[in-house]
Amino acid sequence: MPVRRWSKRSKRRSSAQSLVTPQDDGVHVYLFWSPNKERYLSHTAAERVTAEELCISAAEAVGITPLFHVLFALYDPMSCCWYSPNHVFHPNEGSCLILHFRMRFYFRNWHAFNDKEPDVARFTVKSETHADDDGQPVLEIKSVEYLFAQAKYDFVNELFPMEKLNSEEELSLFKNESLGMAMLHLMHLALQTGSTLQRVAKKTSFINCIPKSYAKHISEDKVLTKMRLRWMFERSMRTYQNNMEAKKPDVKEIICKYIYALECLAPRFGSETFAVRHLRLGGDDEHTSPDASRDGGAETVHELMVSANTGLQWREMMASEAEVRYQYASEKKHYKEKAKSNQWTPFCDFPGIIHIAISEANVCISTQDNKCMVRMSSSQEARSFISLLDGYYRLTVDAHHYLCHEVAPPRVLLSQANGLHGPIHDDFVLHKLKKEEAEEEACLVRWSVLNYHRLVLAVPNKNQQNGSMASHKLFCIQHKDSVFTLDGWQEKFSSVKELTNTLKDYILKSGTDSYTIKKCCRPRQGELSNLLVKRRGIDGSASTRTLSPNKLELCFQIKYKDLILVRSGQHLGFGTRTHIYSAHLQVGQVVAEQEDDLNGDKYKKIQVVLKVLEQSHEDITSAFFEMASLMSQVSHNHLVFVHGLSVNGSENIMVEEFVEFGPLDVFLCREKAKLTPRWKFIVAKQLANALNYLATKGVTHGNVCGRNVLVARRGLEQGTSPLVKLSDPGIAVNILCQEERLERIPWIAPECVYSKAPVGIGADQWSFGVTLLEICNDGHLPMSDATLPEKERFYQQKGKLLEPSSRDLAVFINKCLSYEPLERPHFCSLLRDLIDIMIKSSLHRLSQGNFGMVTLYMYDPANDGTGELVAVKSLKQENGPLPKYWLKEIETLKFFDHTNIVKYKGCCTEMGGQVVQLIMEFLPFGSLEKYLQKQEKSTSQCLLFAQQICQGMEYLHSKRYIHRDLAARNILVKNDSLVKIADFGLSKYIPENDTYYRVSEDGDSPVFWYALECLKLNKFSFRSDVWSFGVTLYEILTRCDPSQKMNVNVLISLLERWQRLPCPADCPSEVTNIMTSILEL
Repeated sequence: MPVRRWSKRSKRRSSAQSLVTPQDDGVHVYLFWSPNKERYLSHTAAERVTAEELCISAAEAVGITPLFHVLFALYDPMSCCWYSPNHVFHPNEGSCLILHFRMRFYFRNWHAFNDKEPDVARFTVKSETHADDDGQPVLEIKSVEYLFAQAKYDFVNELFPMEKLNSEEELSLFKNESLGMAMLHLMHLALQTGSTLQRVAKKTSFINCIPKSYAKHISEDKVLTKMRLRWMFERSMRTYQNNMEAKKPDVKEIICKYIYALECLAPRFGSETFAVRHLRLGGDDEHTSPDASRDGGAETVHELMVSANTGLQWREMMASEAEVRYQYASEKKHYKEKAKSNQWTPFCDFPGIIHIAISEANVCISTQDNKCMVRMSSSQEARSFISLLDGYYRLTVDAHHYLCHEVAPPRVLLSQANGLHGPIHDDFVLHKLKKEEAEEEACLVRWSVLNYHRLVLAVPNKNQQNGSMASHKLFCIQHKDSVFTLDGWQEKFSSVKELTNTLKDYILKSGTDSYTIKKCCRPRQGELSNLLVKRRGIDGSASTRTLSPNKLELCFQIKYKDLILVRSGQHLGFGTRTHIYSAHLQVGQVVAEQEDDLNGDKYKKIQVVLKVLEQSHEDITSAFFEMASLMSQVSHNHLVFVHGLSVNGSENIMVEEFVEFGPLDVFLCREKAKLTPRWKFIVAKQLANALNYLATKGVTHGNVCGRNVLVARRGLEQGTSPLVKLSDPGIAVNILCQEERLERIPWIAPECVYSKAPVGIGADQWSFGVTLLEICNDGHLPMSDATLPEKERFYQQKGKLLEPSSRDLAVFINKCLSYEPLERPHFCSLLRDLIDIMIKSSLHRLSQGNFGMVTLYMYDPANDGTGELVAVKSLKQENGPLPKYWLKEIETLKFFDHTNIVKYKGCCTEMGGQVVQLIMEFLPFGSLEKYLQKQEKSTSQCLLFAQQICQGMEYLHSKRYIHRDLAARNILVKNDSLVKIADFGLSKYIPENDTYYRVSEDGDSPVFWYALECLKLNKFSFRSDVWSFGVTLYEILTRCDPSQKMNVNVLISLLERWQRLPCPADCPSEVTNIMTSILEL
């Protein structure tokens, strides 16, 4: 981070003093505690600064090390919202912004004082093999001190989520607990100053250590009552003083007791709740069922609660009960939860979240099998919400991944781009380097555990006697002003990746030892380290456990007599060393009432597919059974269900689900004319979902390709979406012969072609990229038709497959098709980036009209990539302020309803009404002008277009509107037999008693389509539109051949001399007569 101009304001506050709030322009960060008694860090420099940079500076001032600073964030007490790490502040805007540096990500029972709640700890190297490992502390001492100061502030100012006190007994308990916490407060001061409780109490009254509402209540009590309370407190203080002298507790113990007491007093301490205006829950399918929708409506609202121990939960509550909670209140207001709590319903835990999308105040949370769409009260609150989920995900699931681009921390992006690890401890560094020992000359780059502006390059140090790794050598990399330098080397680099790539050509020297670098170990998906917090009883459940082939048992064995082969056409084809048959599986006996419906059959039957291993390959029977057993133990919407195994003599059979529409590659070739980009994106997303699920289970598929993806639902009918399922992988890649592996190029990953070792997850990442390219190319890849020597040479030369036209998609696919397996993105990243491409709002510019630019957008309020393509026309900003009548006419035009007029869906404004965006239906073939220039159309089809234009204009005139800009460029083509009139930027309304409209405003005019009275007198009428239609008809019949340019004076002179457009060559005489009558003066 570049050095900023910070001014530090150190204020010592006594009980009689209040802290002076800065009034200068800039960003001022309040610190609840610091070793040097600093209370404000002020950024007053003109340059912008991110929230992450402010947090790092605050953490440095407090003494919090890099491992723990991710628990903290910046809070705005005025808006009651948190800032995401990538938020950019602009201090030069002339405003004074006061922010609080607070611990936001909180794990209850980190102190292990509560036996009724699960313990939490950071992972250690032993945690990977020993589930009962105690782990490392969640917090360091500086973080504990800061949390204590923050908790005291919240307790006294009543900012914690206190439950409603419903009885005198509960109120009495609250008072006693408050006094007990006040005693702990004073004990902490006594230990810090080396004084007795009595001396501390003389300087700091216990009244200042209890909630303000309780202190106010005491001040209003009678004198005798106050004296009795003071006497009781002083007596307790003497008892505590004696205990302190006897047991000698340390500062951390006192703090832990205080936090534990606060957790007991407020069961939801450390959690955050958000009131939402709309909540909709739905399944993984692209369409949400009506009963899954939970719209708050006018009478009910919903709350979401996020907690480190329970994940994301929701509940419904009455609107009259809803309040804004957990905000800083004035001293006169007593903070207390007034709404009666309804039962919280779990939605998902952090490991279940795949992706989060945001659009303004709308948030869509996608999980493996569910979806939650939320509308918050503001975009700032929406970002506050998703940054909370994103932060907890990195603390509990994957320390190097982010769920949403809009809130991604800059350092996480930097680390991901350069393959950097977080501030992991040395034992994890050594452990990872040992894992990579097979890869010679590997290194690892991580952030320093002590210094925010330093990285550490770790290189394995081999023992000279036996060659085993004894330790590792560390080299420091300095990071300053976006420049990286290796200590002892003057060379500067713009990225760590550039530095390490350069080091591959050098030898590192340290004393008499020499080191070389050939590869860098990147973080792996979900890799365990001390960066992650282990939640006992929550993590490691059955839903997230990995599957290992070595631990599998044969299951779901099916009796052969329950399989009924279809006698006609039962052989469906061939797999790898298998025959594929269609059959029916008896799944149970029916009751008597159902026999008539099943034609008297006594058994229920379902259609299945049988994969029978060829008898000549009995040597791989165990591998066949292993694969079938593995696939039968995973279940996902986009995986073909494996019913089980059956053995009939020498026949080994795998029984799996029948999928109706067959292989994806065949379907793509057959239906390519009907498939839209949206259809293909949905299919790619579903495939990525399945592979991400397998990756979380530790399962590598090994045979991902279009042929192995089956189509369960076409998704070509109106209102439907496709559904695909990934089939079983068949025989494992490492068992195939060399020729079979070469045949699978380009789907097989390059590292699998010559290796007999089991394939890794990187193989699926490569195969997914190729399959996505196959989907883009309608089921065909040029390389698939090559000979085996050509395929082999292609990989040896590290060839590149043909990229799609979309730049974003090309970059995405190229990441998958890296020849270095460790550089391929994890599936969680692939799925996130793919969804981002899907829901990217602005796709490309369509045209530039007379009044504005037209752009293609996807209208997708659900943020799930299933929206509708629309054309959005923005009024040119250079045309000055928007006239009010323009907006009024737009509001009228959007209600037009005719087959041959483009449907307007509405309009919206930006920049305080200075920019208007008109939303209309999207017609894929563009303007009729460009369409006719590219397509050879018959005269009859051209006349059909002209007839439809006449029908649309007749409807428009019946509503007493004139178009004023009728031309082939403003006619849009939906398909080969339908055109629609568009671009009403110049249209005008003709009142009932008038016959024309005189234009007074200046502006660009399409003079070559205007009648003479329009050019000379600015008079427009229904007849002037008829003239424009005559010119448009001429354009259509000449296939829009560009006319010779001329200025308006020459054009008027020609028209006055009765010169007209020449007759098109193939124009029928009847049409010529019509054109002549139209173009009369």
